[in-house]
Amino acid sequence: MQLFKRIGVFLKGTRLDRAVLGFASHISRSGDHELVFAHVTNPNDPGCGPEPSSDEFDQQIREQLPDNPAAKIETRVLTGDQTDNILRCSRDEDLDLAILGRKLPSSQLGLGAKISRIVRKIPCSVLMVPELCEPHFDRIMVAIDCSEHSRIAMDTALEIANACDANPQVVAVSVRAVGRGHDVAGHTFQEAADHQIKLGDKKLTEFLSRIPTNGIEVKKMVLISESPALAVTHAAMARKMDIVVVGSRGASSTAAAVLGSNSEQLLATCALPTLVVKKKGETLNLLEAIFSLD
Repeated sequence: MQLFKRIGVFLKGTRLDRAVLGFASHISRSGDHELVFAHVTNPNDPGCGPEPSSDEFDQQIREQLPDNPAAKIETRVLTGDQTDNILRCSRDEDLDLAILGRKLPSSQLGLGAKISRIVRKIPCSVLMVPELCEPHFDRIMVAIDCSEHSRIAMDTALEIANACDANPQVVAVSVRAVGRGHDVAGHTFQEAADHQIKLGDKKLTEFLSRIPTNGIEVKKMVLISESPALAVTHAAMARKMDIVVVGSRGASSTAAAVLGSNSEQLLATCALPTLVVKKKGETLNLLEAIFSLD
C-alpha cells in the first residue's frame, strides 16, 4: 500500500489489538512506510486496557513487528477522550491511513457512535479491522457508484492488488434499485430489474474503461437492491472476499465532511475488513473548527 506512506495504528490494550497489529505487520513487510503506533486509553472507560508507559509500549510494538529496516516506527501513548485523541493524532501526524479495530457487526457492541464519529470526521482514509480477521488482500471487492470518490477507491484497490504475491482478484460491484413506477409503465418487476442491470453494466463498463488496470483483470457485478450496503456485504461474504473498499463522499459541499450514508451502513453491516478511501484532508476544515481552541 505505497499510496499510504504514513500510517497510524490505534490500539486500546484489548483483544481487538491482535487483529489490528496483524494488519499493520502485513502492510509494513514491504515498502518504506512510516508507522505511528498510538495506545489510546481513557481511565474512565472500563473497556480499555491498562495504560503502559511510553517505554513499555515502544518495546511491545518493536517486539511484535516483523523486521523491516525500511519502515520507520514511532510510538505514542495518548490519555483522555479516545475519539478526540485519534482525530487529533490523525491531523497532527498528517496520516494517510488510520487502522482501527472494531467489534463484529453481530456483537451487541457493534459499530458504536465513537467509531462512526471517527470515520466521519477523520481527515484520512480508514481501514476498519473486525476482531478475529486475518490479513489477506488477494480478493478485493470495490463498491462503485461511478463518482470521483469511486475512482479513488478503485485506484487504491488496484494498487493493493499490484502488491499481492498471488494472482489477485478484483471485483467491482454496482448496486441499483428498481423504481416504484415500473408497474404504471406496464413493466413487470423482472423487466424493470433487467433494464437496471443492463444500464448499470453499461455505466460500470464505461467507468472502468477510464481507469488503467496495469494488466489486472477487474470483474464486474451489478446487483439489484434497495439496500446497497447489505447487497455489497452479502456479495462479499458469498464470494469470500478478503477486503471491501469503498469511497467516502457526500452529495453536497457541506456533506463532504461526512461519509455517504451507504458507506456508513456498509461499516455497520460488513464483517470483513473495510477500507474507506477519502480524499486526504477533505474533513480537515471540520477538524480545525472542532479543535479551534487547541
